[in-house]
Amino acid sequence: MRHDLWAPTLVRAVVALVFAAITVFWQEPSPAAGRWVMALFLVGTGLSALFLQVRLNRNESVDLGASRGIPQSYGVLYVLGGALTAVVATSNWVFVLLSAVVLGLCGITELVLGMRFRGEFPLGRDWTLCGAITVFAAMGMVLVETLGTKAELGVVGGAAILIGVTQLIAALSLRHDARAADGTAAHPSREG
Repeated sequence: MRHDLWAPTLVRAVVALVFAAITVFWQEPSPAAGRWVMALFLVGTGLSALFLQVRLNRNESVDLGASRGIPQSYGVLYVLGGALTAVVATSNWVFVLLSAVVLGLCGITELVLGMRFRGEFPLGRDWTLCGAITVFAAMGMVLVETLGTKAELGVVGGAAILIGVTQLIAALSLRHDARAADGTAAHPSREG
């Protein structure tokens, strides 16, 4: 199972860390450019969730019950939200509203999914943490709306740093565990 989880987790980490680096080093983003960067971040995050869903679907040993399709649901919401942010959000308050709603809904969904599977699924704790961070980013974005694009992207970028690092550690751990399981399967211990 860990073979199927590490790659989508790594993709999400890379998307988050690239977005975070852009928001940290970009000193004066224009509102239009800021909307496009946020839109690309939302779409990239959504695509990583859809990639995870594809991997979960191909692995019969993963038992999430009725929750099995939830990553696909919030993945689609991220992608649609990113597209709407790029196309529809012509004013700052619409941009903040759309982004915050998408981040909030997806964050709550991921948080609930993580809390449900925290002890039984390898990504449960990571989903809980990332969901909570995403919800706080959505709230923070609304709170700094009057401060401009740099502040709005900065709040989400700060959250992206935390999510990116968390997901990177999770991906590397999953990859290590998968390789260790392969080594154990290839070389079973001999008992005398």
